[in-house]
Amino acid sequence: MRYIDLDKLRVPSGWFDRAQTAKLAVAAGADPNDYSSVWRELKDGMYDLSSFKCWYCESNIDRSDNAVDHFRPKNSVSDAAKAHNGYRWLAFDKSNFRLSCTFCNSRRVDVVYGTSGGKADRFPLIDENTRVYVQGSILLEHPLLLDPCEIEDCELIGCKQENGEPCAASTDPLQEKRAQVSIEVYHLDRDATNILRHTAAAGLISDILEAKIRFDVAQIDGTKKPDFMSVAKRIKRRIVSDAPYSGEMKYLLRGQRSAEHPWINQLLEA
Repeated sequence: MRYIDLDKLRVPSGWFDRAQTAKLAVAAGADPNDYSSVWRELKDGMYDLSSFKCWYCESNIDRSDNAVDHFRPKNSVSDAAKAHNGYRWLAFDKSNFRLSCTFCNSRRVDVVYGTSGGKADRFPLIDENTRVYVQGSILLEHPLLLDPCEIEDCELIGCKQENGEPCAASTDPLQEKRAQVSIEVYHLDRDATNILRHTAAAGLISDILEAKIRFDVAQIDGTKKPDFMSVAKRIKRRIVSDAPYSGEMKYLLRGQRSAEHPWINQLLEA
């Protein structure tokens, strides 16, 4: 998962007026889906923020295979303790929009590998007693799901080097639980995604091992520094925001840090 700065999302001229008109109609009883063109207008801008990647799993997505997900569901909330009609008042609030691939957004079951997931109307909270049911402040609600628009959340999930399966990046019990729930709800452990993630991880680890060797040689023979730098550049390209599964690749790179190889921290901090 890679951080998405929603403040950078540009909107078309007149969009806020159209969103307000739709919001008033829904408040009067209309179905939010009748005004879906309002949030669909922002798809192109949302693509640009993530380099055509799903905001939850970082898989590349085609324009036809995606949805503008409402982080707080707009029609119903299956995790609520009582019947919940959705956060309808946030249906046209761009701060509630997340770009999602079909597999993260729609409920699916992988019958071959035994996994299931897809966010649909899921929105579990850390404390269900703080759930808001009518229009009002949501500041006391703390989502159990990791949010790609919260920079701290993006540091809480990684992947296993050996098979590409997603994993918690924190040993704090609460943050570990948030990662585990997010893996299930967003279907991040879909096997086809694991394979792609593992391919990226294998390439990264191979580059890291080569870079360590070349760095050690360059410490003895300064003329070999360009050889090291060329590999370091390959590693950097694997962790930049538009690279496949760059959030998980940063997690793996962090695990390779050592006093003998300070260049790893330098790449992470660049």
